[in-house]
Amino acid sequence: MNSIRLLVITLSLLLVPVISAASNVQKASLSADEIIKRAAANEEKLKAAQGEYLYRLDILVQILGEAGSIRDQLHRVSEMTYDDLGNRIEKIIEYPPSRLTSAIGVLNVDFENLLGVSPFFLTTQSLSSYSIKLIERQKIDDLNVYLFQVEPADAKLAKPKDRGDHLFSGKIWIDEQDFQIVKMEGRAQVAKDEKSRFAKFECYRENLDGDLWMPSMVYANDVLEYPKYDIPLKIVIKYTGYKRNQKKG
Repeated sequence: MNSIRLLVITLSLLLVPVISAASNVQKASLSADEIIKRAAANEEKLKAAQGEYLYRLDILVQILGEAGSIRDQLHRVSEMTYDDLGNRIEKIIEYPPSRLTSAIGVLNVDFENLLGVSPFFLTTQSLSSYSIKLIERQKIDDLNVYLFQVEPADAKLAKPKDRGDHLFSGKIWIDEQDFQIVKMEGRAQVAKDEKSRFAKFECYRENLDGDLWMPSMVYANDVLEYPKYDIPLKIVIKYTGYKRNQKKG
C-alpha cells in the first residue's frame, strides 16, 4: 500500500511541470484576436459585476497655475451603496462648494463621463469599432501581460451621440493568466468639430475575488487645448473599499 501511495505522489510531482508547460504552450499559441475576444468577454462580466459591489469613490479635479500651483479644485467623495429597499444609490460623503462645479463645459457635474470613456469600454459589442494591434509581451510587477495598441477603426465613428460614448485611443495591458485588462493609458477620441476636451489618463485595476480586476485608480495630468485658451489640469480618481453586496449574491 505504501509503495502504491509513493508511486501516485511521484507521478503527481512529475506531471506538474508537464501540465504547467502545456498551459504555457497553449497561452503562447493564442492569436492576438483570441486574446482580445477573451478580454472583451471578461469586460462584459466585469461591467455587470461592478453593480454588485459597494465601494467608495474619491474624485479630485484641480486646475493648475504657474509652477504647478493650484488655482481651483473640486473634491467629491461618495459611496456606492443600497437603500433599505435594495435600490442602488450613490451617497455623497463630501462635496465642498467649488467654482468648477459650474465653470467650463468639460468640468460640469458629469462625473460618470469626466474622462469621456467608460472604464469598461472594450466589450464584445464594441470590438468592431476598433483597430487593435498586439505590440509585445511585457512584465508589470509580478504580472505577465500583453500590450496592445487600440485606435478607433473609423474616424467617422469618433463623434458620439452622447458625451460618455466616446471611443478610446491608447494602449491596454491584458493579463496572461486571467485575460483581463489590468491597465489602460490613453484618452477619449474627439471629433475635429467637437467642443468637448478630455484629458489623457492612466487607469489601474486591482484584483478582487481571485479573477476580477476592478478599477483602482485613475490619474491624469494634462492640458486641455481650446481655441482661445488652454487649461492645465490634474485628475485623480480613487476606488476603495470594494465589498460584494451579500443581498445581491
